[in-house]
Amino acid sequence: MTLILKTLLHLIQPLSIVWLVIGLWLLRMIFRRRSLNLWFPGGAWLLLTLLTCTPFASWLISGLEDQVPRVRLAELPQSEAIVCLGGGFEPSLVEPAGFKLQAGADRLTTALTLTAEGKAPLLILGGGGYPHEGRVYSEADAVSDYLRSHVTLKSELLSMGVCKDTHDEAVKVASLSKERGFSRLLLVTSANHMPRTLATFKKVGINAVPVPCNYLNSLNQLGEKHWFHLPSSRGLEVFGAWLHETVGSWVYYFRGWV
Repeated sequence: MTLILKTLLHLIQPLSIVWLVIGLWLLRMIFRRRSLNLWFPGGAWLLLTLLTCTPFASWLISGLEDQVPRVRLAELPQSEAIVCLGGGFEPSLVEPAGFKLQAGADRLTTALTLTAEGKAPLLILGGGGYPHEGRVYSEADAVSDYLRSHVTLKSELLSMGVCKDTHDEAVKVASLSKERGFSRLLLVTSANHMPRTLATFKKVGINAVPVPCNYLNSLNQLGEKHWFHLPSSRGLEVFGAWLHETVGSWVYYFRGWV
């Protein structure tokens, strides 16, 4: 009974309704032998099915996530700094903490775990800026302020302020490394983002030790694996992440950043 109720609740979700209505309409048109002009809507429905009802998007993103080996905390070397790229949080004027966690928040938790393990005496936070009413709010500053006020860290904390993109973060870290004479850095970012990040940092002269996290491939997650299921928006999110990194890699290549 519980399974039936969960299935019914899933079917009334907006994405499931769209998928079901289009599918039923296509079947109706086929049975009425009006299939001549169904190539485009049929192809769109099949693509939607592939992305939201199967692990296809996870298979795509695994091609990015598997490029850099997974790590174990105990095997990571002692370093001079931990660099945590932005993308896992955003400043907020309404949240009590002053910032809001996003899907990539594993970046921050991983960096804090490395800090707690004493892997480096310095934690560097990156991140973008959010324009609002003539002022630009920094995600790195928002999190840094919170950590300084509410958490006792073993390491020094440094915010990179507002960064335009990953390349900007790499340039700022390179400047800081030259200033302080760093020879080894632990670099924390999402696993699918790590290949482009490593190439960007290498381009500015930094050969960092990668610490990938925030794995999106559903085959790596706990729970039973199903090769076909009712539509889930997660597939679209994973596909969007893969597309973002793929296009981003092309852009970085043509701009000479990797």
